[in-house]
Amino acid sequence: MVLSTILRPKTPKLGTRQLVPVHELDGWLDVDTDQFATNCRKVARALAKAEATLDLPGYREARKADSSGATSPDLPDIRDALYSADLKRIPAMDRPEEFAMARRHEFVRSALTWALGRFGFSDADTEELLKLPARHVLKQVSKLPETAAGRGHLSRLWLERMLSQFEDLRNLYVEGALYIVLSTVNRYRNLGVDTPDLIQEGNASLFQAIDGFDWRRDVRFRTYAQYWVHQAVLKMLYNSSRTVRVPIWVQKVLGKIRRAQEAGRREGQDLSHAEIASRIDVPESKVEWVLSTRRYAVSLDAEIGGDEGANLGQMLPDEDQVPVPESVPVGDLGAALNDVMADLPVREQGILRRRFGLDGDEPETLGEIAQDLGITAERVRQLQNSALGRIKRPGKMRRLQAFVD
Repeated sequence: MVLSTILRPKTPKLGTRQLVPVHELDGWLDVDTDQFATNCRKVARALAKAEATLDLPGYREARKADSSGATSPDLPDIRDALYSADLKRIPAMDRPEEFAMARRHEFVRSALTWALGRFGFSDADTEELLKLPARHVLKQVSKLPETAAGRGHLSRLWLERMLSQFEDLRNLYVEGALYIVLSTVNRYRNLGVDTPDLIQEGNASLFQAIDGFDWRRDVRFRTYAQYWVHQAVLKMLYNSSRTVRVPIWVQKVLGKIRRAQEAGRREGQDLSHAEIASRIDVPESKVEWVLSTRRYAVSLDAEIGGDEGANLGQMLPDEDQVPVPESVPVGDLGAALNDVMADLPVREQGILRRRFGLDGDEPETLGEIAQDLGITAERVRQLQNSALGRIKRPGKMRRLQAFVD
């Protein structure tokens, strides 16, 4: 009886609204795994009674000071000097720190589950609530009464501070593991998705890894988190590397086919569909169907060689646009031309009609018109330009403007 009393974890003695150093919390949580849950509830009640919270800002500063002279982990070259420099300034978690951080996270989560339960939230509601950003949770908690009903004092203000600390602790947890993401991202660069986008997806997946990690299994967090990062990066590639989304299983088969084709080329042969099917152990019909799904997207803004400033989109016809010759009534255009040329000399009218095929005939050259009129081609050109000059006067041009637009 005496021995069990000595070995029983002690309930911490805290001052009102005390900031508890993180290393003291680690000491209270350093118990056998079968006693951990019970001890978490005892520590949570003690913190709630004194309205005490954790000194996370002090812990962050202490980590920076401890790691200032330490060698940062080797990071892959992702050709983003600014991000790499920022990442090197963040201390990476070692093995002891990973397990300590996992216990702290479980403790704060357990304390919040207990506190929210006192305010009437079920375990299922609490689990969904703690997945949201702190600002959304605080908005709901702010509607609760000042104190929880039942035995023992539990302040809503203390609950709000602990919710904010839960988000800060998770951020610290993720920051210490950010280096894990780069090794995976470096393997999948230049596959159709920008490296910063892959890094962002990998970083976000660390939050999922935190929620599923169990420190009792004696497996490092970095080992467990690499699976989540890998899955997140692959999902991003499968869903975003193509303009038209292709099902993930099709892309996986395409990857196997591509690797088989590359192996065949290294062996000096161009594999047939049947040979590819035999190598990757799928039916030949499936290989043919999957290969038929390959489509290569071309941007409408892609420049066309030879035409400076021109792009592909400018060269494509507008199917909804009615062609100009069809949109202009023949009778109206003919009447307008006759009206505009009415005051021109007969010879000049004839030259314009024959030169531009205004009567529906094929346009004629200057030489052909000159031969029929018995004058030189240069004289025909002069008469043509003279007639066009009179037609371009503002009064006549206004009558033809509708056909030009």
